[in-house]
Order: sequence, then structure tokens, then C-alpha cells
Amino acid sequence: MFLAFQNLRKQKRHYFSFALMLFLTAVIVNLSLVLSFQTSKAYDQNFNRLKTAQLNVLIPQKQDSKDLLKEIDKIQGVTLVERHQGIFTKAKVHHFAGTDFEMTTVFYDSSQKRNLNRFELSKSSKVASQSVYIPNYISKLGGFPLGSKIRYTIGKKDYTYSVAGTVEEMQYGNYGTNVIGIYLPHNAYQSLFKEEEAHSVAEYSLKVSSSSDLSVVKKKLTSLLSDKGIAAVLIKDSKTVKQARTMMSTLLIAIFIAVAGIVFIISLFLSAFRIQNHLKSEVVNMGVLKAMGYTSAKIIFSEVLPYLLVAMIATVTGVLTSYLVLPFLASFLAVQSGFSFQPTFDSYALCLIVVFVTGVAGGLTYLCARKIHRFNPIDAVRRTDSTRRFSNHFSLANSKLGISGALILKQVFASFWQNMLLFVLTVGLMMLLAFSGTLLYNTAGKPDNFLRTLSEELPSAIFTVDKPQELQNIKKELKSDSRVKQVLDYSTQSVNGPDGGLTAFVTPDFSKLTNDIIYKGRNPSTSDEVAIGSALAHHYKIGDWIRLDNNSRFHTYKITGYIQSVNNQGQVCELTAAGYHQIAETRQNHLNVYLKKGVSTKHFIRDYKANYSNSSLKTTNYDQVIKTGSRLYTRVIAVVLGVVFILSLFMISLVLFVVINSLITRRKQELGIYKALGWSDRQLIFQLIFGFIPVIILAAFLSILLAIPLIPLLNQEVLGLVGVYKNHFQVSLGVLFLLALAFVGLNFAISLFLSRSIKTIVPYSLLTE
Repeated sequence: MFLAFQNLRKQKRHYFSFALMLFLTAVIVNLSLVLSFQTSKAYDQNFNRLKTAQLNVLIPQKQDSKDLLKEIDKIQGVTLVERHQGIFTKAKVHHFAGTDFEMTTVFYDSSQKRNLNRFELSKSSKVASQSVYIPNYISKLGGFPLGSKIRYTIGKKDYTYSVAGTVEEMQYGNYGTNVIGIYLPHNAYQSLFKEEEAHSVAEYSLKVSSSSDLSVVKKKLTSLLSDKGIAAVLIKDSKTVKQARTMMSTLLIAIFIAVAGIVFIISLFLSAFRIQNHLKSEVVNMGVLKAMGYTSAKIIFSEVLPYLLVAMIATVTGVLTSYLVLPFLASFLAVQSGFSFQPTFDSYALCLIVVFVTGVAGGLTYLCARKIHRFNPIDAVRRTDSTRRFSNHFSLANSKLGISGALILKQVFASFWQNMLLFVLTVGLMMLLAFSGTLLYNTAGKPDNFLRTLSEELPSAIFTVDKPQELQNIKKELKSDSRVKQVLDYSTQSVNGPDGGLTAFVTPDFSKLTNDIIYKGRNPSTSDEVAIGSALAHHYKIGDWIRLDNNSRFHTYKITGYIQSVNNQGQVCELTAAGYHQIAETRQNHLNVYLKKGVSTKHFIRDYKANYSNSSLKTTNYDQVIKTGSRLYTRVIAVVLGVVFILSLFMISLVLFVVINSLITRRKQELGIYKALGWSDRQLIFQLIFGFIPVIILAAFLSILLAIPLIPLLNQEVLGLVGVYKNHFQVSLGVLFLLALAFVGLNFAISLFLSRSIKTIVPYSLLTE
């Protein structure tokens, strides 16, 4: 025990750098573990606390009846049903994060009594005559603080409200479900209802017993509505809502876990290297102790114990420190998910990290120290091993490379295992940078890749025209407009499938779409074909037949392929226009307008609105909607990846500090002799650096070859957690080469800075030692 603490006091600097490395690893790993363990749990706790319904269906007010509540209540598995009134419509929010953002919105009367789908005011102020309570999501991301004005446009009418408070509820929360809830005081709601009664809906909220299958209850509900000829405008279940709301937080947690895994592996290799070099430098002292009568077991114990203590203290400190950062990360993720939670101390994560990290550190130390068993005291003091034979492969006298070249080669091969370890660490760090750089490239540099992965069709503008003749006239003019690249009849409709409601993407010809979301099979091309979403893919094979219905009309379609839709959690299908008309008489009244590069969507829409001011034309600047949405996502991911790059820089510095410090310590006498022979500090610094920099250069550029097949797999694993089956992320060779060059340059610059301690070596002092 005395020897162990003596080692601890004598090598404080060494153990501090070792502790710093484990501290950093513990912080990152604990952050990812706690967020992974607690985010989903916190969501469920809030869901239950606010008594949120498992199923919510909205139907037109005019189709509601007095008996419907009782009939829904009789569905097996339903324990409670509650009816609320609302206004369901497209509402444009002005100046949302600097733009006008149209959202599908349900306006509620906040004074309605609720047993289900409760909400709570997180902030509130004095209620004015025209006040509104908005979700935290709109308040924080949209930039609407307490007391500010928020203006909605519904159709051609404007409604301005004062933000009287922010609410937390678990029915909608954020716009991940493509619908948001807004709560108005009674008087403000009644005023809106008088103006927008045509958009009024009845909402039925269902509490389902834990022993019942939610999908079965949902199917029975849709069948009941279909049999009564009721067209549901919206059906949402808690499972798909949770997936949609937590999509962004799940993606960020997955990035954290991937980064934490890479950092942890790097730290293990670095720990092994650090321990091995330390024990090599201590071999003389261990030999002296053995000559004095200490047993090999006691000497090994004296070396292992300090590492165990340092590892335990560093890991516990790192875990505890991570709780200072966790509230900020939790708040950051909560805004994206539309609910708030405070992370709590996780003893399971602590035990897992401490036991694993400490165990690995102790095991590595023992494996490195056990060679003292085979050393006799004389060999240890001489730093030789009589059981091995050594050869001089690079003779200085006969070298054709000159003395400097021969010395560099000697150093490279004399430190073979060190260079192998450095090679592995470089590959690990380059993989971390390549993963981060690729994500940043596809979100900030090529945002279309990110948007095409998470979205469906991406037009410049969407024109909605209710009157058929006006639709044909506008369509004809759009096709002849030189600013327009393409015009497509494309709409999103609601249909019913075997397991409940589905969102149908309808267009005459899917080959003209700009974003093919088919990940297996092909798009439908006839009136009897359908492509189904990933949520149904597990139950139906390509070539099977599936029945779809709408308003009591049904038709059986042949499945031609599988499509992805992250925003709709895979509960989607594709139908040709002719196929959709098999179950619906509704005419398509939406046009997707794709503009040529450089054309202003804002000015283009303004021109058409002026030309058709007296028509039923409604427009959506989808280009602006995309930019707003991508800006929010890009900002979040850029912050996370910025942290990753800073972390990578720190890890590079730490690796080089350990390598250079151990090299100088081990070769101190040798370097002093070279100085005495007339070598300059500059020559010795470059000789030392070029002993390992070639290994870093080789590893960095070989990592590019490794990254090309591996990064797409890692991207798919991360994106697959949010329901992505087909991603459009590109691995840019140019970005990888730039990262490799930057990595090598950074290593060289840091190495020059850290090698300056060679200047402090004085030959005379070495002689006196």
C-alpha cells in the first residue's frame, strides 16, 4: 500500500493526464446514457400526469351526432371518452423565426372542462380581451415571448392576439405531427368561432386500457366512423405521436451515443498506451524493488492500485460534472420535443460507467505490469530482456539515407507498438471527424440531402384552387410561364387502411416527382396499385393485396413497393389519381409548382395573387417553409457538431501530449547526448516529430478509404432510429480530404508546440544526475 501511494505522489503529472482523459470520457458517456435512459421515461411520465388520451380523432362538426359518444364508449378496450369542440384549419403564423409559417392548427376553448388531454400553464400574464396561450415550442422557436403579439392568417382574414401564457400539453406539443394546438380564452374563442364556424370540428379523445392493443382499438374506431359515413379529418394515436415528437431528440441522442462510443474506444487505446509507457519508464525502479526482496505480486499491486484509484475518482467526478451540463441539454431537447423535464441522478448509469472504466483501467495495468514476473533484477536495472534477441537493422555507418534519415527510421521501428497504437487512435479520431463532417456537410452544405431524407416532395410553392375551371386556367398559365420548371397535380389525402387512418400521396404520374421515397419495389402506375408505408411493410409483402376505404367506398389494391415518411411515422401510402378516385369523388385541387434556379418564390407568388385576386387561389411559399424548418434543424445539429469538433481537438492534443511527453521522458539521456554532440534543438524536435508524424499521415489518408464504406452505414444506423430507410446523405471525398489535411496540419502544429520542452534538456545536468 505504501509503495502504491509513493508511486501516486511521485508521478502526479502522469496520473493527472490519465485522470483528465477518463474524466472527459465519463462526462460524454454519462450524458449520452442519462439522456437515453430518461428522455423517453420523462415523456411517458408527463403523458400520464396530464392524463393524455391514447387516441384522438377530429371529425367535421356537421357530421357529429349525440349518439356517437356512447357508440365510441362501447368499443372494447376504451375506458373513457371525452368530447371537445375546436376549430381545425390551416393558419399562417407571421414572423415565426423570421418568416411566415403556415401550420395546420386546432384552436381550443381553454375554459372547456377537461378530464383528458389536460394542459398546464408554465408561464402566464394578465389576460387581455384578445389573448392566446401558445405551446412552448412556438414561443421559444418562433420567438414569441410573454406579452408579445402573434398574428394568424386564416384564409384572407387576420387575427392578432397577445401572448398571455405558454402551455405544456402532451397531445400535440410540437409540429412533428404536422398539427399544433392553440388555446384561446372563452371570449376570444367565441369570437373566432363566429368567423370560422365552417372549420369547426368535434374532437373525441379516447383512453385505452393497458391490456388492449392500441392498433386494434384504432381500427375499430375508424371502422365505426366509416360505417356511419363520417370522414375523419385527423386521427392520431399516442405511439406515432411520440415517435414524431421525439424524432429530433432521438436523432441528437443517437449522435451523442455514436460520438460517446468512438470517444470511449479512443480513450481505451490511449489508456493502454499511457499505462504501457509509464511502466516502461518505471522498469528500473521495479527491478530495484525486486532486488530488495519485494515479490512480483506486491510490485504489480503497487502499480495497479494507483490506476484503480485515479480511474475511480476521475470517473465519478466526470459523471457528477456532467449533471451541470445535463439541464441545458435536456432543455434544448425538450424544446424540440415540446415537453420539459429535469434529468435526475441516475445511479445505474454511474455504476455502469465506474465499474466498466475502472475495471478496464485495472485490467490494462495488470496486463502491462505482469511482465515483471519474468524480469530478473539485473535485466530490469539494465532495461534489457535476456530472453529476447535484438538486431541492428539500420546501421548508422552504412546508411544511404544519412544520419538523420537512419535515426528517424530507427525511431519509427524502435517504437513499433507505440506507432501501431497511434495509428489506431488516428483512425478513430478521423472516423469521429468524418462522421461529424459528413453530417454537417449534408445539413448545412447540402441541406437538400437532409430535407429529402426526412421529407416527401419539396416544391417551391403550392397552389390550391377550389374551382375546377380556375384550376385549369392557372395550371395552363403556370406551364407557359418561363420561370416555372415543372407543375404537378399532387395532393395529400386521408384514407383508411386495415389498421386505421393513412395519409395518401396522390398524383397522376409518380415518375415526375423530384424526391422518390420508395425504398423497396416501385411506385404505383395503375388505378389498382398502391405503395405502402414502412408501418405496414412488416405485415404485407410486395405483391399482396390490401383494402383501402374512404367514406364507405372501398377498393382492393396490389402492393408494388414500400415508401418512407418520417413525418407520418410510416403510416402512408401512394396512389395514382385514378387509383384514389376508386374510393373518393374528391377532385384534386392542389398544384406543386417547381421554379427554376434563381427565381424568387416570394415575388412569383405575389404576381399570381395579384393576377388572380378575385379567384379561389390560395398559395403556400413552401420554399420558405423548407428554409425555416431546415434552419431550425441545421442550427441544432451545427451546435452539437461544433461541440464534437472541439472535443476532437482536445482529444488530438491529449493524444499528442501523452505520446510526446513519453518519448521525451524515455529518450531524455539520448537527446542530451545528441545535444552534447552538437545537434540543435530544431534538429532534435523535427527528428522526434518525424518519428511518428508519418504514421499519422498514413493513418489519416487510409481513414478516407475506410470512411467511404463505413460512414454511410453509421449514418443509416443513426437515421434509422427515426424511421429512415433510404437516406440521401453523400460522403464527399473533398470534405474527407480537407479533414485529413486539417488533421495532419493540426497534429504537426500541436507537436511542434509540445516538443519545445526539448530546449530545457541540458547535457551537463544529465551528467550530474
